[in-house]
Amino acid sequence: MASSLAEDLLCPICLALFQEPHMLRCGHNFCLACLRGAVAAGQEEGSCPECRSPFQLPELQRNRALGNLARKVRRWRGDAPEPLLPPGSSSSLPDAWHFCEAHDEPLKLFCTQDEAPICVICRDLPEHRGHHFLPTQNAAQAAQGKLKACLKHLEKNLKEVAEDESDQLKEIEALKNCTEGLLVSISKEFEVLHQILLKKEQGFKLLVEKMSGENMEKMEDSLDSLKEEVSSRTETIAKVKAALEATDDVAFLKDLKELMKLVKEDFLEEDEETEEESDDEAEEKSDDGAEEKSDDEAEEKSVEDGSGEEIGEESDWEDDEDYEPNETSLDFDRVIPVELALENFGESLDFKIWETMLEDIELRKIN
Repeated sequence: MASSLAEDLLCPICLALFQEPHMLRCGHNFCLACLRGAVAAGQEEGSCPECRSPFQLPELQRNRALGNLARKVRRWRGDAPEPLLPPGSSSSLPDAWHFCEAHDEPLKLFCTQDEAPICVICRDLPEHRGHHFLPTQNAAQAAQGKLKACLKHLEKNLKEVAEDESDQLKEIEALKNCTEGLLVSISKEFEVLHQILLKKEQGFKLLVEKMSGENMEKMEDSLDSLKEEVSSRTETIAKVKAALEATDDVAFLKDLKELMKLVKEDFLEEDEETEEESDDEAEEKSDDGAEEKSDDEAEEKSVEDGSGEEIGEESDWEDDEDYEPNETSLDFDRVIPVELALENFGESLDFKIWETMLEDIELRKIN
């Protein structure tokens, strides 16, 4: 049975177990190398060696199942050749053979140019022509020798890199600590600056509030005084208007003295305020006040003595029908303004200088 199976796995051209078998359209199977040999050089078209059916090399399909069977039979029969071994080495086959995917042959050779293991069929192909080959075991031993020589250098480099890695980790930790310390220091120093600015701010606010309070107190006193003056003069004007509308002459004359006293007091107040503005006017107004005072004393004396001078006084009023009191100007300033120092307080601070100073602060460069 095994012999019959082996016969079915023979290539009709080379009469050997299939090597990389490919199936044609007609269903016949041949080794790939045999089919290529059946085609004329430089051509891609040929005919089946058995039925003469035409075929194209690019259209060939690999028969993997047939190739696997041929490889198994070859192993069972022991047809796989032993690798070339150096003198004195064991001739036993390796526990596991590696086979070429293209030709299903053991990878027994190593191409030094391509640096890859190949089979004996690959060795005879044009792409490996002129290359140098070594048995895989010899090539492995030579490669291991090179790797051993490189291993010491690699271990030395690894040690140096490991030391550098350790040093780098220390530097990273040092950087973190340095950065953290600087950030904390900057926060503390700016907190001090914040406290200084806050203290300055509160001091300036308190100073402004004090100046404003003093100014406001003067303004409110002036306002109270002006309100009292408005009320007094309004009352005097009302009495004057009422007297002018009176129809009872006797009653009018009885109240005239007191009314004129109120009117004179109103103008005297204006005179006194005007005196504070001008010394010359103050002297003139003081003389007028003295004359008025002497007139009042004369009137009082005439009344007390019961003499006829009182009638004469009335005649004075009658003769002086066009009497007009001295009009005084209210050109003096009785309104308390905003303190000039308070208005110019903001300019005296000159915050722009502070801003420029802070903006101009530069870090010292560390060489």
